[in-house]
Amino acid sequence: MPQNNVKSFYENFYFESMITNPPKLIQDFLDGEIKFIREHIKPNKTVLEVGSGYGRLLSVLSEKAAKVVGIDFSKRMVKLAKERLADKKNVEICLMDANRLNFEENTFDYVVCLDNSFGNMPNIELDVLKEMVKVCKIGGEVIISVFSENASPVQIENYQRIGLTNITDDGTAIHTQEGFYSRRFTKQELTELFDKCRLECKIIKICTVNYVAYVIKN
Repeated sequence: MPQNNVKSFYENFYFESMITNPPKLIQDFLDGEIKFIREHIKPNKTVLEVGSGYGRLLSVLSEKAAKVVGIDFSKRMVKLAKERLADKKNVEICLMDANRLNFEENTFDYVVCLDNSFGNMPNIELDVLKEMVKVCKIGGEVIISVFSENASPVQIENYQRIGLTNITDDGTAIHTQEGFYSRRFTKQELTELFDKCRLECKIIKICTVNYVAYVIKN
């Protein structure tokens, strides 16, 4: 799917509806991710969230970080996030493409891509991961949270619930008439992506339809 179709979707869709009162397995993903962030990320660090959307997780990340930067390619999402987090003095939000991060190398203690945002980036996943690794400090950590290979039924249920149309599954990702794209990953696929960056990741589950892959940059 062309990236511009996906971008058009994010400029026009009310994304909060996708995670408001979702099916239980989606809620387990959302709740588990927040629990993971709060327990795993150390305080007083610098954090970059790639694909930060309207700022739901930026708010959580900002609770104990020294500084949080969120980037998104959607002007509408960036605007919403800035409005939502206007009172957070340690949060900065930028309009930026995930596969062309405009930061110096070795800038952030944590570089994260959460809530399956990594699965919403057709054909540029490896480029995005390389950029994430580049801007992460030596000794810092790259974290990706995605749908696992068995998530298709609950993905479809959720997208039907919010009115997306012509939903199809190509065996790896969901596509809709509106231009939405949502990929799933196997452990092997995540391992191979990190291998191409010469990094060996750890993979855990926070719920039955999710994988979290993370690695310390050396």
